Amino acid sequence: MMKYTFSLFAAMLIIASSTLTAQTSRLQVIHNAADPAAAVVDIYVNGTLLLDDFAFRAATPFVDVPAGVSLALGVAPGNSTGPGDIIATFNVTFDATKTYVAVANGVLTPVNFAANPDSRSIGFTLFSTDMGQEAGTSATGVDINVLHGSTDAPTVDVINRGSGILVNDAAYGDMTGYVTVPAAAYKLDITPGNDNNTIVASYEADLSSLAGGAAVVFASGFLAPANNQNGPAFGLFAALPNGTVIALPAIPAPSARLQVIHNAADPAASVVDIYVNGGLFIDDFAFRAATPFVTVPAEVQLAIGVAPGNSTGPGD
Repeated sequence: MMKYTFSLFAAMLIIASSTLTAQTSRLQVIHNAADPAAAVVDIYVNGTLLLDDFAFRAATPFVDVPAGVSLALGVAPGNSTGPGDIIATFNVTFDATKTYVAVANGVLTPVNFAANPDSRSIGFTLFSTDMGQEAGTSATGVDINVLHGSTDAPTVDVINRGSGILVNDAAYGDMTGYVTVPAAAYKLDITPGNDNNTIVASYEADLSSLAGGAAVVFASGFLAPANNQNGPAFGLFAALPNGTVIALPAIPAPSARLQVIHNAADPAASVVDIYVNGGLFIDDFAFRAATPFVTVPAEVQLAIGVAPGNSTGPGD
């Protein structure tokens, strides 16, 4: 019903403005504002209802909208009764030569939520690109545009496991522009931008059925829901040009099993401390002792340090 309402009203806008201009643009709208108070919103254009009960993590298909005229996009609570309930307005003028993706993001009252670690503004806003794509540029590839849309997440890298960094140093609000990747299945690891050895979360992205297509992949929700009004948890989602939104399944971070044995007979190393990436891993590890098998991170480089048994930190 939502898609029908959107398409119908977009057509009415075009007809109504035909005496002024025959120009139109293409637009897709994605709702990624994780504030629980904005879980469902109504969207108005120039005071007329455009999208009724537009849900979080939903998207419209690409549709025609008037170009070359000023439009006031208003956002109201989902139970609004008219434009008088609008709580945020964005004035836009679309260019007929361009295709747009607009993502509603942020929170309504920032002081009630965790601040962004990079000091980015988390107030309710629209993140947009005027280089949207309804199809890929390669018959065998998929064109993807990635948005960092999680307000409490720091700058991150997205690593295609086994081949390297796909998205580098994306802070909240950043959009990558479209990149073409083969239509295949991927395992994506999310890490802090300055520490690719710490995997925050991992996801599986099966793009094998999307050859020749395009998608907007967006980080969504909160890393720490308890600090954000118990809002929705962090996840990765993909919006397709037809309005379908796909949740990328979370997968366990890669791990391995390890046993460590101390067999260095040097009396000066009779007791040692073992550090991993600067954190104490084994305290007072004695000659001819062994650990049980334990789970350790895999697919990332680890710095294993050995210090005297009376060490006070990794500086030793």
